[in-house]
Amino acid sequence: MHKSFFYLIILSLLVASPAMAMKVTKEDKNSDGKTDLWIYYDNKRPVRIESDRNYDGKIDMWISYGKGGKKTMKIDLNFDGTPDMYSEYLYGQRTKFEIDTNYDGKIDQRSEYRDGKIIKLERDTDSDGRLETIFDISNRRSNVIKNVEVNKGVLPQNK
Repeated sequence: MHKSFFYLIILSLLVASPAMAMKVTKEDKNSDGKTDLWIYYDNKRPVRIESDRNYDGKIDMWISYGKGGKKTMKIDLNFDGTPDMYSEYLYGQRTKFEIDTNYDGKIDQRSEYRDGKIIKLERDTDSDGRLETIFDISNRRSNVIKNVEVNKGVLPQNK
């Protein structure tokens, strides 16, 4: 009997401790008396931000901070309650971007990044619901495009 009570106490502490560590600050950015920015902290580290960008009382921007420098951002561009733009970052540099430009619930454009530069772009150019590859240099070691043939391999001379 005492063992099961002890395990119940330990289990309740494990479940409750993450919630108890989470703190939220609320801000009223436009001074209308209503909260429009929420910042959630876990042990003084921001882990999530939610914002009402157009002050209509509905959250339309979500930012999450993960471990290992990961950050995700979702934005509802047309304020219908559904995110239309998605971005992923690693240590402050964008790694992925997706957007639903016509607000039909399907991603119309996706781009991938390496070292802060775009390496792949896909777009639904014919409105068939499938993304066509516009360009893809993701298999290159460097995302610097060199055109040796045009330059004939000659370096510019300093004048």
